[in-house]
Amino acid sequence: MSIQFLQQLAQSTDKEIVAIAREEGFDITTSEVKKLRPYLEQFTFSWLFLGIPKDILVEVEAVLGRKRSRQLIALFTK
Repeated sequence: MSIQFLQQLAQSTDKEIVAIAREEGFDITTSEVKKLRPYLEQFTFSWLFLGIPKDILVEVEAVLGRKRSRQLIALFTK
Protein backbone atom coordinates (compact mmCIF):
# COMPACT_ATOMS: atom_id res chain seq x y z
CA MET A 1 0.00 0.00 0.00
CA SER A 2 1.45 3.32 -0.95
CA ILE A 3 1.50 6.51 1.06
CA GLN A 4 -0.01 8.31 -1.91
CA PHE A 5 -2.99 5.94 -1.92
CA LEU A 6 -3.60 6.46 1.80
CA GLN A 7 -3.36 10.22 1.35
CA GLN A 8 -5.83 9.96 -1.51
CA LEU A 9 -8.22 8.02 0.73
CA ALA A 10 -7.92 10.63 3.47
CA GLN A 11 -8.90 13.33 0.98
CA SER A 12 -11.76 11.33 -0.55
CA THR A 13 -15.39 11.72 0.41
CA ASP A 14 -17.10 8.91 2.30
CA LYS A 15 -18.96 7.88 -0.87
CA GLU A 16 -15.71 7.82 -2.85
CA ILE A 17 -14.12 5.57 -0.23
CA VAL A 18 -17.11 3.20 -0.44
CA ALA A 19 -16.66 3.06 -4.23
CA ILE A 20 -12.88 2.46 -3.96
CA ALA A 21 -13.44 -0.31 -1.42
CA ARG A 22 -16.03 -1.97 -3.67
CA GLU A 23 -13.55 -1.91 -6.56
CA GLU A 24 -11.20 -3.85 -4.29
CA GLY A 25 -13.94 -6.34 -3.39
CA PHE A 26 -14.63 -4.98 0.10
CA ASP A 27 -18.14 -3.84 1.03
CA ILE A 28 -18.34 -1.00 3.52
CA THR A 29 -21.08 1.50 4.28
CA THR A 30 -20.74 5.26 4.49
CA SER A 31 -21.63 5.11 8.19
CA GLU A 32 -18.75 2.65 8.75
CA VAL A 33 -16.42 4.93 6.80
CA LYS A 34 -17.46 7.84 9.03
CA LYS A 35 -16.63 5.78 12.12
CA LEU A 36 -13.25 4.69 10.70
CA ARG A 37 -12.17 8.04 9.23
CA PRO A 38 -10.52 9.28 12.47
CA TYR A 39 -8.19 6.27 12.36
CA LEU A 40 -7.30 6.90 8.73
CA GLU A 41 -6.44 10.48 9.68
CA GLN A 42 -4.14 9.16 12.45
CA PHE A 43 -2.12 7.11 9.95
CA THR A 44 1.63 7.61 10.13
CA PHE A 45 4.41 6.39 7.89
CA SER A 46 5.71 4.15 10.68
CA TRP A 47 2.59 1.97 10.39
CA LEU A 48 3.99 0.63 7.11
CA PHE A 49 7.03 -0.74 8.93
CA LEU A 50 5.80 -1.39 12.46
CA GLY A 51 2.22 -2.36 11.73
CA ILE A 52 -1.01 -0.76 12.80
CA PRO A 53 -1.09 -0.06 16.55
CA LYS A 54 -3.08 -2.59 18.56
CA ASP A 55 -5.46 0.02 19.96
CA ILE A 56 -6.39 1.09 16.43
CA LEU A 57 -6.93 -2.53 15.41
CA VAL A 58 -9.26 -3.02 18.38
CA GLU A 59 -11.29 0.03 17.38
CA VAL A 60 -11.52 -1.07 13.74
CA GLU A 61 -12.64 -4.49 14.89
CA ALA A 62 -15.33 -2.88 17.07
CA VAL A 63 -16.73 -1.13 13.98
CA LEU A 64 -16.39 -3.93 11.40
CA GLY A 65 -16.14 -7.13 13.40
CA ARG A 66 -13.15 -9.46 13.42
CA LYS A 67 -13.56 -11.05 9.99
CA ARG A 68 -14.23 -7.84 8.06
CA SER A 69 -11.50 -5.92 9.89
CA ARG A 70 -8.98 -8.58 8.89
CA GLN A 71 -10.21 -8.39 5.30
CA LEU A 72 -9.80 -4.61 5.31
CA ILE A 73 -6.31 -4.77 6.78
CA ALA A 74 -5.36 -7.42 4.22
CA LEU A 75 -6.25 -4.93 1.48
CA PHE A 76 -3.82 -2.42 2.99
CA THR A 77 -1.00 -4.91 3.32
CA LYS A 78 -1.07 -6.49 -0.11
